[in-house]
Amino acid sequence: MKIKISNKKSNFIIALFLCILLCGCSWFGDYAQHGNDSYEAGKKALNEGKFELAKAKLREISPESPYYPQAVWLIQKVPFKKGIDAYEKQQLEVAISEFSKVPLHGEHYSEAQHYIDLINYEMLYDQLRISSKNSHHSNSSQEKKAEEIKFNYDIVLITKLVDIAEKMGDSKKVIESIDIVISGIKHSSSRSQTEDFLMLLEKIVSKNKEKRIHEKALNFLLADFSELYQKAEIRPQIFQLVGNLKMELM
Repeated sequence: MKIKISNKKSNFIIALFLCILLCGCSWFGDYAQHGNDSYEAGKKALNEGKFELAKAKLREISPESPYYPQAVWLIQKVPFKKGIDAYEKQQLEVAISEFSKVPLHGEHYSEAQHYIDLINYEMLYDQLRISSKNSHHSNSSQEKKAEEIKFNYDIVLITKLVDIAEKMGDSKKVIESIDIVISGIKHSSSRSQTEDFLMLLEKIVSKNKEKRIHEKALNFLLADFSELYQKAEIRPQIFQLVGNLKMELM
């Protein structure tokens, strides 16, 4: 009689354990499915540019979910994606703000920093250019072209422009900034301003070893040599710069 009771108890315990196990598996399956649904919905929203919806869906996934690591990875992509979207819409301040939020160890950190430099360069370049609204209106294509190359020769802003171009390692931007420096030398209104622009030109050519950059600087100095030579105060600086450039191009 005692053995039968023990068997009944044993059977009851086994049945109860199986019931709990089956219910637990069912609950875990529903839990995992919920995480999968939220992950897929967040991923889809991110690809469609619905950034706030993407973050909301991905944040529904709890740390216990197997989809949590992927959800965190996608959430970290949101600032970069928003930055690209804003940049393409020319919302430059918004773009900088979003790119600045990209995590230091994130997948797109270096690219985000490049975009920040690019936007700062573009904004600074536009700030330096004298708008055609401030100059006389003309339908002549020649005069319009002339208006495009007029700049505000602020040495501080131009130095910042050069620094950004060099930081980006973009030779096209460096040459573009050299054009402004050369124009600054031609249009300088004082000895000190001329010296500042010549020092900036010297700095550019000393830090950049690309042949076409050196050729551009040397061609300018030789083409305007007679005019520059007449300015006794900058003559030694001109001779030294021309000599250095010729040595580099040998």
